[in-house]
Amino acid sequence: MTHPWTTPTLFDALEAYIAREHLPLHMRLEAGAEPTIAISLPEHGDLDIHLAASGQQLFVSTPLCLGSQVRDRAAFNDACLRLNPLNPLSNIGLQTLDGEDVYTVFGELSTRSPIANIVEEVTTLADNTLQAAHALQEYISVHA
Repeated sequence: MTHPWTTPTLFDALEAYIAREHLPLHMRLEAGAEPTIAISLPEHGDLDIHLAASGQQLFVSTPLCLGSQVRDRAAFNDACLRLNPLNPLSNIGLQTLDGEDVYTVFGELSTRSPIANIVEEVTTLADNTLQAAHALQEYISVHA
């Protein structure tokens, strides 16, 4: 790969790679001012991972939980910070979407990364998200 990926070119390449490798992933391109790729992973409970290329970075992320689902935000934040070093290739962050705090698990790659590395990042992020949800379950209420 000599030219950096854009979200649409990455979608086309991922579609071909997934078909060629017979991977159990489902994708859709979500249009908008900043298009994103949503990848559903059936082997991870249909977890949706989102990818978007911007400049030199490829962002890979998925929601962990809503802030309103967290019983004790200070204790949860502390637990997240302690968990981060144990989760290779993934980070936990907090962002506001539609006025709601959302904890997310995310990673970044270069837009020049080979397609196999991007797929590896997606599956690693899915693994790490499920591990984080399990490790943090005592702080998360199912009902917001």
